[in-house]
Amino acid sequence: MSSATDTWKSLSLPWQVAFEEAWAAYRAGTFGVGAVLVDPANDDSIVTAGRNRVMQQQRSPRTLSGNMTAHAEMNAFAELDQFDAAGLHLYTTLEPCLMCAAAAMSMNVEHVHFAARDEFYAGLDELWGKHSLTAARQPTSTGPFDGPLGHFGRLLAMTFNLEQLVGQPAEQLARDEQPALAGLIDRIATDDQWMAIRKSGTVHRALGHLWSDLEAIG
Repeated sequence: MSSATDTWKSLSLPWQVAFEEAWAAYRAGTFGVGAVLVDPANDDSIVTAGRNRVMQQQRSPRTLSGNMTAHAEMNAFAELDQFDAAGLHLYTTLEPCLMCAAAAMSMNVEHVHFAARDEFYAGLDELWGKHSLTAARQPTSTGPFDGPLGHFGRLLAMTFNLEQLVGQPAEQLARDEQPALAGLIDRIATDDQWMAIRKSGTVHRALGHLWSDLEAIG
C-alpha cells in the first residue's frame, strides 16, 4: 500500500505544481483548483501555472480574479506569451468545467490531464461531440486518479461548495454524489490539527494528514 509521501514523490513536477496551486487556492478560501500548461516537446517543461481566484481580488496584469472567469485553467491561459496553446498539455486538479473546456478547445490544447472528476459536469464530453467544430478540436484526455489522490483533488475544490454555497444546488449535488467525501470535509472542519495545516502547512503535509481517511473512501 502506497503512502502519501511515496505517492507525492512519484508525481511528475507538473502534477506537484498543479496541486500546490490548488492548495494555495484552497487556503485562500476559494475553489481549491490548480492548473499548469506543459510543453511535451521540451521535456514537459512548465510554461505557465494558474489557480482559482474567484473569491480573490488581485488586479495584476494577466491575472483573472474576483469573478467566475477566474478559474485555474483560465489563469494558466491568461499567463501565456504565445498566441495559443497549440501542442501544449493542460494539467488540472479538477475536470474542466464548461468554460474551461471550451477555452481549451479555443486555445488548441493538445491533451488534458485531470486529477479528479467533477460530478457537476458529468457527461460534458458528449456535448462537444455533437458539433463538428468542437468534435474536431476537443483535446484527448487522461484522468482521473484512482484512490486517495483523486479524492484529495476533489476535496480541495468541493470544500468551497460545502462551506460557502450552503443551501445552493452545488452543495446538494456534491453531498448526493460524494457523500463519503462530504462527510470527511464536515469532520475536518472541527479538526484543530487540520485547521493549523490549512493555515500554514504544505500540500504534502495536508495530503499526509488526510491519507488514511482518503484511502477509506475507496
